Amino acid sequence: MAGQVHNDDARAIDAPAGRSGLFVWAILLLVVSVVFGGASRENPLRLALVEVASLPLLGLALRRMAVSGAWRGRIWVLALLAVAVAIPLAQLIPLPPDLWARLPGRSLARAALDAAGAGRPWLPLSLAPQETLGAVLALAPPAAMFLAAVQLSADEARRMAGAWMALAVVGLGLGIAQLITPQGGPAWLYATTNYGSLVGFFANRNHEAAFLLVLIPFAASFTLAVRARDFFAHPSAWLSGLFVLLAIVGLGVVRSRAGVLLAAPAIAGSLALVLTGPRSAPRWRTLGGLGAVAAAAIGAVALFGLAPIVQRFAPQADAYSRFEAWPFVEKAATAYLPFGAGLGAFDRVYRAVEPLKLVTPIYFNHAHNDWLEIWVETGWIGAAALAVFLAWFLVAAWRAWARRDPGGQLARAASIAVFLLLAHSLVDYPLRTTTLSVFFAFCCALLAAPRAAGPRPAAAAR
Repeated sequence: MAGQVHNDDARAIDAPAGRSGLFVWAILLLVVSVVFGGASRENPLRLALVEVASLPLLGLALRRMAVSGAWRGRIWVLALLAVAVAIPLAQLIPLPPDLWARLPGRSLARAALDAAGAGRPWLPLSLAPQETLGAVLALAPPAAMFLAAVQLSADEARRMAGAWMALAVVGLGLGIAQLITPQGGPAWLYATTNYGSLVGFFANRNHEAAFLLVLIPFAASFTLAVRARDFFAHPSAWLSGLFVLLAIVGLGVVRSRAGVLLAAPAIAGSLALVLTGPRSAPRWRTLGGLGAVAAAAIGAVALFGLAPIVQRFAPQADAYSRFEAWPFVEKAATAYLPFGAGLGAFDRVYRAVEPLKLVTPIYFNHAHNDWLEIWVETGWIGAAALAVFLAWFLVAAWRAWARRDPGGQLARAASIAVFLLLAHSLVDYPLRTTTLSVFFAFCCALLAAPRAAGPRPAAAAR
């Protein structure tokens, strides 16, 4: 009887209504994360809204995964997700005074406690426990998106990719409004932002550029679903080409250095995706069409906006101080090995090693190299987790590019997007922005396992 009830529950959750409910909540989180999650700081209420919006999806996705058995075959990536949550939680556990005092890098904190006459209280490993708790809560939206998206059909995943692209276009429209309206007006969503540059739904132009870049491969993948004889008349082909045009021109207007440099691998990866598409797909027509669109967009940017872009690469203190600061960031990381200073503690520990010659009016609140910053905050444990994730990603990307079924196109696009975000993280912190962390989770879900082309028949659920 118990087995029968369990099977009935599994069939109910895996029924079309159950799948559509998961899809609707995932779309809702997608929209909320884009509209309210475009900044990594100074917006606690907006971030809290995204986190609260992710909770129903998180609960629904966990229940469906447990009952349907969708967790099977994804043990490694689910274990990585669990480790990502466990690391900051472990950093919040209060430690005995003697043990805490022996942790590397706590000499200044011990001196501050002595000066304040606070004695020897039980303290967590993290030197910034409030920020670490915030990091735990910030994991809810991407975790919910991953657990939901990994269970969607290919058709649902494709519609979600289309929703990401549609919101990126809306963001470009918002960015145009920002350029033609006064600074601080309603078109500018954040008080601390790159005024004078197109930022869309984001506070940072680099993150707007990253958002446009990572969606170019998805636009290319959409064209491969069009039959060859219908290619030039099919709306998907025209809309995909239009998106690529807008994205590249948008990158020129944004004038992000990282965006400009990563445009080449984004376009090259997208063209490679087209070339390796199914034989039934209009590969050469798509290659020619997208190549022509990309060339036209690059030509337009070079003709009308090259000078401002070149100026962005001129030597400036705000641009190059990050490279000068990295040796001192490494020094801070070494001081807190092997456990790190705690997620969110970078700002506090970097101040102790920052030389006076690098102190400028521009606030260096992040390392502008998230690989280094994670090492500072989590030590060798975080570095090991990153290494395991990279190994998983390389294997998953290899499998995606080895697939020959039509559903593999989204996975290939996701592999390019993940690569671009990881590369961007070498000089910035895109994944500390909720919008991009949720999108990153969506891409990882596409890579996690092959999916059916559509909803499974009822017989398959028995």
